[in-house]
Amino acid sequence: MSIVKFKILCFYLSIIYLFIGCNLKSTDNNKTVFYKPDSISIWIKQSKDKTLGLDDRKKYLLNSYNYNNKEINDSIKNRNLLKIAFEAYKLKDTSFFKKVNSEAYKLSQQIQDTFGIADVHWNFGNFFANKENLDSAFYHYYKANECYKIIHHDYYSGKMLYNMAIIQKDIQDYTGSEILIFQAIPKFKSSKRDINIYRCYNLLGIVNNELDNYDKAVYYLNIALEYLNKTDKRNVYKEMSLNNISLVYQKQGKHKEAIKNLDKALKNDSLKFKNISLYAKLIDNKAYNKFLDGDTVNLPLEFYRSLKIRDSLHYISGIVISKLHLGEFYAKYNDTLRAITNITEAYKLAKSVNNNRDKLAALKLLSKIDKTNANRYLKKHIALNDSLHAEERKIRNKFTRIQYETDEYIQETQQLSKQKRWITIIGFFIIAIISLLYYIKRQQSKNKELLLEKEQQKANEEIYELILDQNNKMKEGRTQERHRISEELHDGVLGKLFGTRMGLGFLNFNGKDKKKYDSYIDEMQGIENDIRIISHELKNETLTHEYDFISLLESLLEKQSEISKFEFKLICKDSVIWDEISNHFKINIYRIIQEAIHNINKYAKASLVEITFLINNDMLNLVIKDVGVGFETNKIYSGIGLNNMKSRVNKFNGNLQIDSIKNKGTNISIEVELKEIRKHENI
Repeated sequence: MSIVKFKILCFYLSIIYLFIGCNLKSTDNNKTVFYKPDSISIWIKQSKDKTLGLDDRKKYLLNSYNYNNKEINDSIKNRNLLKIAFEAYKLKDTSFFKKVNSEAYKLSQQIQDTFGIADVHWNFGNFFANKENLDSAFYHYYKANECYKIIHHDYYSGKMLYNMAIIQKDIQDYTGSEILIFQAIPKFKSSKRDINIYRCYNLLGIVNNELDNYDKAVYYLNIALEYLNKTDKRNVYKEMSLNNISLVYQKQGKHKEAIKNLDKALKNDSLKFKNISLYAKLIDNKAYNKFLDGDTVNLPLEFYRSLKIRDSLHYISGIVISKLHLGEFYAKYNDTLRAITNITEAYKLAKSVNNNRDKLAALKLLSKIDKTNANRYLKKHIALNDSLHAEERKIRNKFTRIQYETDEYIQETQQLSKQKRWITIIGFFIIAIISLLYYIKRQQSKNKELLLEKEQQKANEEIYELILDQNNKMKEGRTQERHRISEELHDGVLGKLFGTRMGLGFLNFNGKDKKKYDSYIDEMQGIENDIRIISHELKNETLTHEYDFISLLESLLEKQSEISKFEFKLICKDSVIWDEISNHFKINIYRIIQEAIHNINKYAKASLVEITFLINNDMLNLVIKDVGVGFETNKIYSGIGLNNMKSRVNKFNGNLQIDSIKNKGTNISIEVELKEIRKHENI
């Protein structure tokens, strides 16, 4: 190689190196960003990305967990823990799943999140079911169901019942499985989940087939297909159900019916792409039913065709079934060596995956075909069958104990809840009784106060009546005294003066004393006139009771105006004759005015108070007007004072009206018929 060519080669190599170096650096930078998404939801989403490697997906999930530990809100933190635990379960990261799910359980209990507790049990149920630890799986599904029942989540409760029913079916507790399915169906119906109802009826068909209730099995499987037709999520469920129907007919010996249903399923050309495993199963089942029906066309090629697909999928259980069917086929046509070879291989494969059902089937066939070792295979079959029955009984007893203990715990919890409820109710009633007694006592106290106030009011009215009566009696006494003095002056003094004057008139005086005499006579006559006038004035008293009632009101207004510094006007029209009005009415009117003035002092801040009495159309009208702050009449409260005013007006069949304008003042108008308040009326 020349030096020039070598230099050119080195140049290109250096460029390639720089290019690769830049790419590596870029990749390293990308890795820096790779593990730093900005939120938990992004990390969890990245952990689901199947285009990434398993280790990278686990790192994303771990980042989401570490970041979530900084979350302050316990409810949000718990929701995230449950999501992370579920993704860890799907990634088959057992230790991380157990750790996160256990933390979620503790936090759910701490914050009393029943839904969270249910989700934790659901996660554990799936985990143990996947590990074929059926009793633990059943326990967690059961606990999850109890939680979902508490929060009335029918859909999830139904799913737990369905999961438990599958476990019961797997341990051959078919009756227990059937009971659980019938409990699940109403829950799915209430939440309108047709696809789940389909699964339930499909499982009922399988269970009844195992119980040899063939008619019921076909009936339930057909109902399952009816519900499947209502949904858009058909997938390959129809083909699965048709295969299940064919298995029922196969057990009945109706092989042509079985083949007919298998042909319906195989019409789905897309089955090879959607579910190649199911496609292989349908081919194998069709070949087996043809074999049982005596039709050997294309046999054993169809068995080998199914076996080849299953082998390519490394589907061990399917391979076992194919080899068992081939063993039966070769045994019938006396190719014992091939029969024993296929069945022995099936037994070993079933043993490797701990498939006891197929192990039993293989041992049973070997005991019939391999005459040399028949006794040994039969003993193995019996021993395995007995141990499986014992194990199944043990597991069933565990399930029963789980349900019993949980039900017992629930019963105790319900009992405690019942006791707590009764304590609450009794406590409530005690508090209610104490409150009632307190209210009654307080009401009695108020009633006493009202009674005292009423009695005091009555006493005040009686005092007022006594004052009026005393005033009336004093006036009557003064009137009588005036009449007596008038009569004495008129009949006594005036008569004597008149007699003296007349006697003096008959005397005859002459001279200068005549003039003086006449002047005395005139003076005496003048005295007589003065005494007569006084006598008449004494007899005709000008003071009336009106003056006394109005003077009481004026006195009240004068005293109250000094308190609140308001001016007042008391207007009483001449048409009102108070002597004709009963004292009972006067007392009540006085109290009404007194209450109104009290309210004015307390609330109105009035500058002027005007009280007017007038008679209009045989009605006495009283108007109490103040120029004050006023109030909103729609917010008026019925206090004792206002009720008393109404009560007093109602005594005389009158009307009371209150009008007020904000910041302008208040008018209280009272209207009573005169016939109701006159003295001669019986009030």
